[in-house]
Amino acid sequence: MTVSYFQKANKLKQAGLLAEAIACYRQAIALNPNFYLSHHNLGETLAKLDRWEEAVTACDRAIQLNPNSVWSYYNLGEALAKLCRWEDAIASYRRAIELSPDFYRFYTGLGAALCKQGDREAAAASYCQAAEILAKQQRWNEAESCYFQAIKLNPSVKDSYRNLAETLTKQQQLEVAIATTRKAINLAPEQAENYCQLGEILTQQNRRIEAIESYKKAIVLNFDRELSRTNLVNLLIEQAEIDGEKQKQNKPSVGEEALFNLGNLLIQQGKLAEAIEIYQKVLELKPHWTEACLKLVEAWMKMSWNFYDAGKLYESIDSAEGAIEIYNSQLAQHPLGNLGIRFITPEYFTNWPWLGAIGHLALNIDLYIKMGILGWRPECHTILLAPPEQVINPCLLDYWRPYLHIITDPPTIDRLLPLAKTMRCLEYTLYHIKLASGQMVDLGYAFATVQKQWQTEAKPPLLSLSPSDFERGWNCLQQLGVPKNAWFVCLHVREDGFRREGMTTHRSADVDTYSLAIESIVARGGWVIRMGDRTMKPLPPMKQVIDYARTDAKSDWMDVFLSAECRFFLGSASGLACVPLVFGVPSAITNTWPISGRPQSNLDLFIPKLARSSVENRYLTFEEALLPRFFFNLNSKLLYSWGIQVIDNTPEEIDELVLEMFDRLEGKVQYTENDEALLLQFNSLRSPYGPNPANSRIGRSFLQKYCHLGLRQRGS
Repeated sequence: MTVSYFQKANKLKQAGLLAEAIACYRQAIALNPNFYLSHHNLGETLAKLDRWEEAVTACDRAIQLNPNSVWSYYNLGEALAKLCRWEDAIASYRRAIELSPDFYRFYTGLGAALCKQGDREAAAASYCQAAEILAKQQRWNEAESCYFQAIKLNPSVKDSYRNLAETLTKQQQLEVAIATTRKAINLAPEQAENYCQLGEILTQQNRRIEAIESYKKAIVLNFDRELSRTNLVNLLIEQAEIDGEKQKQNKPSVGEEALFNLGNLLIQQGKLAEAIEIYQKVLELKPHWTEACLKLVEAWMKMSWNFYDAGKLYESIDSAEGAIEIYNSQLAQHPLGNLGIRFITPEYFTNWPWLGAIGHLALNIDLYIKMGILGWRPECHTILLAPPEQVINPCLLDYWRPYLHIITDPPTIDRLLPLAKTMRCLEYTLYHIKLASGQMVDLGYAFATVQKQWQTEAKPPLLSLSPSDFERGWNCLQQLGVPKNAWFVCLHVREDGFRREGMTTHRSADVDTYSLAIESIVARGGWVIRMGDRTMKPLPPMKQVIDYARTDAKSDWMDVFLSAECRFFLGSASGLACVPLVFGVPSAITNTWPISGRPQSNLDLFIPKLARSSVENRYLTFEEALLPRFFFNLNSKLLYSWGIQVIDNTPEEIDELVLEMFDRLEGKVQYTENDEALLLQFNSLRSPYGPNPANSRIGRSFLQKYCHLGLRQRGS
């Protein structure tokens, strides 16, 4: 009988005969009061007739009989809400959500009740949850409505705008989605996700320039946002291809192309002045021909390099400045020129593969990043194109990833290179650098100037050794015989074997002259790790000395570990000596020539090679050694053609510098009044650019020994 009354009631309810259905449900309950569905359905039917008090009673009884009845809790919440019993309604909705968290109506009911109670923030969160459930079900219109309700209740809910924009995008309401995402950005300008989403929507509308700007901002806020980087690169590639098509459509005339080819031929023949004249004529005929402009810049840069190599410093700078001015005028016309995106490319206009020189991989990048942090160059998003086969130390390159957008994928590099060549940051990455004052100086002087300001502001080194490299580095050292608790000094003496070009032999030295210094290090309990490559002259077996350069343990990451973990670095004028600097490790640099090549940190000591004139049979004074033609001259053949011979440091001089470094590290160094006076005079010697930044300190004993080369001792 019970089943019959219950089924009859259900049919009456479906037919809309609600009063009759209620009577049948009550008869079913009288016969079997413990059948919860009768109470549940009775409550639903009473609610349809707005008989809310009775509905509450029926739902309560259904829940008593079946505490897991999700819909009974929901119906109870609805009835309580109609009676304005907000706290009880909220409790019922929350219990329904606990039992079944994936149904959106429970959240909308809860949201409405919370709103009536005055808790708009919690209400907005509830509508957001409902919207998320609807969005997963691709019920975009309903999801949109819930997000709008959430935003209406609490406009400061950051994620609501972004989620609403995503919903609108799914419905192809792109303009509204863009406006909504911009609101999200205004509310939460620190969230990279908002910029990334805006970039995606703008890309769908083919608003490429705005999308690039959005992705750039997303990456600046969060360098780990791989999607932003990928999308940005794809847009830049598209732009490069569009630019290429425009160039094809804007073909030069036969005469213009003939002149252009003549300029190319003259460059190949080394007739740079003639090539410059030809390219200038081409650009007079066709002012916006990008390829011709870039070739003109190339000719000026090669001329600058030739002057540089010939010791004509000022002429080199003038040519470089001319090239940069032309290049920047072309860059200003580029569609992306004002977006603050710049490239560092595998080579500049001199076909110099700088990524293959570890000193430049360390120094050039360190300088560029520090200039940006100090505000000494325009702020920009920088992309470094680094073909793996050209990178001398991939591990060191990876350490720069927190600061630069580095691309090593060859196909991507090939596709980006045409665009990159038109958007390089030349004046901050070449062998001549533009300081914040606008003055162009050589790389070494620029780094010393920047490093001086960096240390004045007490800023830490940009790089620190990763825990994984620290652990595997020490494991490797232990396998080589170095105890875990030992300290060590890295030794690197430049030889001619690695480069073999013979152009900079005056920068090399003989490792045998470091024997006294090695003995001093070992006598104090330290180890010496000799660095370099297999072309190096072998070291004789010595206690606590590892000829690492000639072992199978040599690797890119181990070079970085040793440079970053040593107590100090003992070296000569080599690129490897720049790596400790970027990790904040002190260096004692010997056999430095030219003198301007002194190390750049105030933690460092150095001693230079002396220069002797065979024509005048005398040593050059320190002041003469800083003249423009010597200041940053790296061409040994040119130096020798002037009758200048550079003299290596003696073993005793090297050892004295090492002992001074130990005294400094141990806090035992005591400089006399005369020492400080000599140092002040030496540091006061002017460079071709003005005052010398003078961060590192010249060795005390060396300065005393050679003070007759243009310095006066106190009291003399």
